Amino acid sequence: MMIVLNKKKIIFTLGIILVTVFALTIKHESNEETLQTVALPVTNKVIVIDARTWHSR
Repeated sequence: MMIVLNKKKIIFTLGIILVTVFALTIKHESNEETLQTVALPVTNKVIVIDARTWHSR
């Protein structure tokens, strides 16, 4: 079996490796705990979100 490597395949493979390492680094750094800072007073209330477009109204 013969593996043919040209410049395009090598650059593509290195690019995928670099993107993977970069993504894992970003994910590892963003594992901080989040704290709730603002709470809205919405106890026992119903919130309706209208997702229709202007053309269907």
